Amino acid sequence: MEEQIRLFEIIKAAIPNNLRLADVVEEVLGVSTDAAYRRIRGEKLLTFAELVKMCRHFNVSVDKVIHQKTEQGALFGYTTIDITDQAGYRQYVKGILNLMTRMQASPEKELLFTALDIPFYHLLKFPELTFFKLYCWDDTVNRTRITYEDFREKLDREPLVKLYEQITNVYSVIPAKEIWTHQTIDTIIRLLEYHFETGGFSGKNTALLLLQQLSQLMDNVQQNTETGFKGEKHTPSALYLSSVELENNFLLMRIGGRMSCSIKLYTINSITTENQSLCAETEKWILDLISKSVLISGTSRKERFRFFQLSKNKIANLVNKIEMAVM
Repeated sequence: MEEQIRLFEIIKAAIPNNLRLADVVEEVLGVSTDAAYRRIRGEKLLTFAELVKMCRHFNVSVDKVIHQKTEQGALFGYTTIDITDQAGYRQYVKGILNLMTRMQASPEKELLFTALDIPFYHLLKFPELTFFKLYCWDDTVNRTRITYEDFREKLDREPLVKLYEQITNVYSVIPAKEIWTHQTIDTIIRLLEYHFETGGFSGKNTALLLLQQLSQLMDNVQQNTETGFKGEKHTPSALYLSSVELENNFLLMRIGGRMSCSIKLYTINSITTENQSLCAETEKWILDLISKSVLISGTSRKERFRFFQLSKNKIANLVNKIEMAVM
């Protein structure tokens, strides 16, 4: 019975705030309003067929409901990305948008991110950079060995750009704390340099355009750190500089009284869990890391200038290298 109540708690968190849970259950199961309420309260057990119907409709794993409190392990969700299945990839991006939209609607919300490389929601404002990360992933996993330009032309870009814009807008109103290091920018710099040197671009212009967008991205981040806010609604945004090398990209999302934790896997994908014990341990580690880091948002002008100047120098060095290269 506890598991059934937990299932409806998960579903309630997944639906828009303007919808009543009972109305949704009534529609999906084809039962009366009273019958829907009895199932939500746990007074009436779901049949197996009803359980399957609810889980399929709301994309909820039965394991997630049953083993939520297990002390022997944590359940992780993982979505396989196949960029050749563009409809599937768009659905994956829509899933990210839906999650962040639910987060936006919650009165209590916060993002905590340890940035081994630049967080994805900063890249989404620059679709060409985002497509480049997809290209790097595709080149590594599928070994297609085509140029970035050819890869980009095969993408149905317009609907993706719209989704990226929506995620960017939602992110702008969610309070965030990010932990970067002086090496956070290095990952994408190395990828750009590697693919330029190995024929990943048909010419210099595309690589230089991507570096120009990367410079603009860093300008945006710098602007946020100078004010301590982001977006038109002046949402709190804190950037910390850690002298300790980060283990990975960890994204901790607080939605209401619950948390979820995503851990990045190679380039673009991740695994996610709502195991509250693991999330609490991750939060404890991140907060401890914050206590040992320098806040460069709003204050610490000297440290902030040094950090962004170093990042811009790395971009400028690669720009000079590409411009001087003989094609």
